[in-house]
Amino acid sequence: MFRKPAQKPTDRVSVTEAGPCQKSVRLQVPPEEITPVRAAVLGEFQKEASLPGFRKGKAPLELVEKHYAKPVREETLRRVTQHIFERVVKEHNLKPVAPFQLSRTDYQDGGSLTLEATVEVEPEFALGAYRGIPLTRASAEVSSGDVAQALSKLQESMAQLVPVAEGAPKERQVPPLDDELAKDLGFKTLEELRTHVEAKLREQQRSAQQRALEADLCDALLQRHAFSVPPQLVSHQTERLTRDFKVRRLLAGRTETQVDEEAAKFTEQLRTNAERYVKLSFVLDRIAQRESVTVAQEEVVNHLWQVARRWQKDPTEVRKFFDAQGLWPSVVSTIRQEKTVTLLLGTAHITNGIASVREVKS
Repeated sequence: MFRKPAQKPTDRVSVTEAGPCQKSVRLQVPPEEITPVRAAVLGEFQKEASLPGFRKGKAPLELVEKHYAKPVREETLRRVTQHIFERVVKEHNLKPVAPFQLSRTDYQDGGSLTLEATVEVEPEFALGAYRGIPLTRASAEVSSGDVAQALSKLQESMAQLVPVAEGAPKERQVPPLDDELAKDLGFKTLEELRTHVEAKLREQQRSAQQRALEADLCDALLQRHAFSVPPQLVSHQTERLTRDFKVRRLLAGRTETQVDEEAAKFTEQLRTNAERYVKLSFVLDRIAQRESVTVAQEEVVNHLWQVARRWQKDPTEVRKFFDAQGLWPSVVSTIRQEKTVTLLLGTAHITNGIASVREVKS
């Protein structure tokens, strides 16, 4: 008589849409899939068991099974669940961005296991045009007025309180803008100081110009790709941005109460920024994949040195921190995205504008 072969767990799987970037999974695991896992777990417990009247690892299996019934059951279900979810991910081509969230576990010893869970997955979207994006480069010119203003600020920073008469309060005196002031600032002449200030302003303008171009490029990419993003990822990114926001305010001298009040005012803006960040990350990662953008070991090492200099820490200490926090995948992703933005700027159609770079949205 023909006997129908036993179904695999994935033959009894139902995967449905549960919301934006969220899948609902319902599956049934037959006893024959669970029995060998339970036997392996029970054997491990037997090897480690120390029961009265028996040497370690020598207690009868039946006694071990009775004494450790609950932990054996829990470990069996944990392993079966992990294995089955891994198989579901592979066979149903899911791309989880967070662990499965179990909502139901129904199991009786010796029977089948029924699981219900939800999982957030990567968004599905088609890549739009991303090469040849039209951009306008704002002017980065430094005027004589800009230089004069910067020198005036330097003058103000060198002001001192000096006595004007006996018993009278001291008066704030701003030094004249001359060679003596330049020498006090480490330069031979006022002209040398002026040249230095102008060069620094040009450097700042070029940096601002580059940031503005990158921001406009990212805006264009987001406008060309409309899709929902995993809510859990947005929540995590919002928490990170809020934490960074509070740290910066505390370092600026605000009290914790003031910081909490300020953060509350910017809650919606922080969430909007978080959603933008998450969405842009998916777009850049997809482009990087299509363009075969890779990250070399040397680039990771260079990034490590840059972080060490910025943090004023020893590179070995920074590396240990990255190891402990599991940050290397994030580091590689960041470098890859930065390289992708550079690639896209290289293909963009950039025209020169006349607006000052300071007037361009950053």
